Amino acid sequence: MVIKAEVLIVGGGFAGVSVAQALERHGLHTILVDKKDYFEVTFATLRNVTDPSSTGNQARKYYRDFFYGRFIQGDVMEMSVKSARLADGTELHFNSAILASGTRYPSMPMAKSLCAMDIQSRNQELLNEHQRLKQARKVMVIGGGVVGVELAGEIAHAIPRTQVILAHNKEVLLDNFKPKAQIKAQKQLENLGVEIQFNSRYQYQNGCYIDLNSGQASDADLVFEATGVLPNNDYLKPHLAHILNERGFVKVDNRLQVIDEPSLYALGDIADIGEAKLGYLASQQGEYLAKAIARNRKGKSTKSYKRNPLMALVPIGQKQGLVQLPFAVTTCNRLVRLKQKDLFINKVYRGFGTQPNARLS
Repeated sequence: MVIKAEVLIVGGGFAGVSVAQALERHGLHTILVDKKDYFEVTFATLRNVTDPSSTGNQARKYYRDFFYGRFIQGDVMEMSVKSARLADGTELHFNSAILASGTRYPSMPMAKSLCAMDIQSRNQELLNEHQRLKQARKVMVIGGGVVGVELAGEIAHAIPRTQVILAHNKEVLLDNFKPKAQIKAQKQLENLGVEIQFNSRYQYQNGCYIDLNSGQASDADLVFEATGVLPNNDYLKPHLAHILNERGFVKVDNRLQVIDEPSLYALGDIADIGEAKLGYLASQQGEYLAKAIARNRKGKSTKSYKRNPLMALVPIGQKQGLVQLPFAVTTCNRLVRLKQKDLFINKVYRGFGTQPNARLS
């Protein structure tokens, strides 16, 4: 079967959905392809696992329940500059395509599932992870980035009887954050009882995790590896390997167009854009790219994408956290509680919209 699309979007995360919704509002018809039948607010997943009663399954919605354009659940196996082939043999021909296939955690599918492609399976997957956590005596989280810091804090707050260890291979937490944010994150975790091991390099060997620096074996009965994010780019390698950089991310110019391929664009985690890989930034990229494509179709010029400095609101447990702004770092309760209330789940879906608005001229 052959299906024709004005604009094809590969990947239904923050970047893919944001650009697709915005394109539809601009009057450009889209087809969104994703392996799952649901969208997930991924930054709410950790609390969903540690304390299911606090969020329920609100972070996930069927695409069919809010998406404006056409949605196809499928796995893109290979792609060229004018077509894509799905696992079931369907061919998608397009005028333009947007690559928004994101990244994955091979070592921690709890964060982004590798096999739960329907919403019921994903809900059950997270519930199973919660049961494992409840039964654990000692939990070790490897990786002191945003995900590792948040996960350690969520476990320590929700299941205080569990001993939590956060192991990081550097001397400070939250790489690339301001020093003040790094210090505050450490103090807040320690106040929750989290043991932090700096300069450790745990690796799984012979049935257990061993710190390669000290030789010490961990006695944790549950380990989460919050490291090693990989781009979802297998479908690009047969015909479009030349658009990938040495780390496997898609090379784009200052208008998010794939370098040397005028029919392709890329955004979100799969793209080498030069700013932090965060959900709200992926959504901003989507809004920008939709407007740029719409203007290009009318023969109008577009401005370059303006990269943003790192800003983040990092919950550490359910009652504290930190906010990094371009000009300051703060733990102000009023700001922290903006996200703590529902982890921005409702804000995300309001941003996507629930009904197609009048199309923009």
